[in-house]
Amino acid sequence: FEASQLSPEMKNLREDHLYVIDEVDFAKLIKISTEETFQKGDLVVAQGQLNRYVRLVIEGELDAVRDGLRTYVLEEGNFVSESGLHTGMLLPGKLASCCGIIAGSDNSTGPIRVLRWDRSELMELLHIDKSLKRSLKAALSWDVIRKLKGQRQLLMTKSVDNPELWTMKRNEQGAARYASILQNVLHHKDYLATNRDELVKYRMIHHIDDDAHRRALKKCGWTPQEFEMGEKVGNTGWDAFDDYEEEIIHDWKWTASTAIRRIFGYSN
Repeated sequence: FEASQLSPEMKNLREDHLYVIDEVDFAKLIKISTEETFQKGDLVVAQGQLNRYVRLVIEGELDAVRDGLRTYVLEEGNFVSESGLHTGMLLPGKLASCCGIIAGSDNSTGPIRVLRWDRSELMELLHIDKSLKRSLKAALSWDVIRKLKGQRQLLMTKSVDNPELWTMKRNEQGAARYASILQNVLHHKDYLATNRDELVKYRMIHHIDDDAHRRALKKCGWTPQEFEMGEKVGNTGWDAFDDYEEEIIHDWKWTASTAIRRIFGYSN
């Protein structure tokens, strides 16, 4: 029933960019999303901000900016802040943003619209619906490729003033993204044990070598030995999450709401 209620715009979005997700599964995603509208220059997410949302551009463009330098452009059909979901990691809660996301780009003229999902709510839906999880993973894999092609296009069209600095900031952004993902995994009990294979896959796809992995662990307050044991010795090493109590309260609320949605049609 939900698929028949999709607007023409959403049907075109799926057909143009997310065709690997069938209409029924896509309708489930749309049902728990919230639409946001921004104007050119609006800050969507700040670099380093603890962000609990996954977004999808449906109109206009967004700039990804690292230390004030644009590293790539997010266009219609691109996901924002998916953070390892393409490898199968279903990470709930907040992750530190590896870059700033700013509404608009050089080509933007009108409003910028996105769909937004609460990360924990989305991950719970994917835990329940394995078919949707598989198709969304496939869509996100293509999305990663599109973003990489877009970055190359920036270089080819000479939109990058200083290629050496751009490459450095792009690499820093990638390292920060991995550290954020790793921090989320280490923060949630038992996630390391259940996501080791996905972390290995992520490192292979994004060329995270052993030195970069050790630096990320150090940033999280863990040693390589603790990582291999799967247990932190002493404190949690998660000093950045001062608002953890608030997150627990929020997660209780979305768990309750998810149970209600499951009763009314979100079971497999």
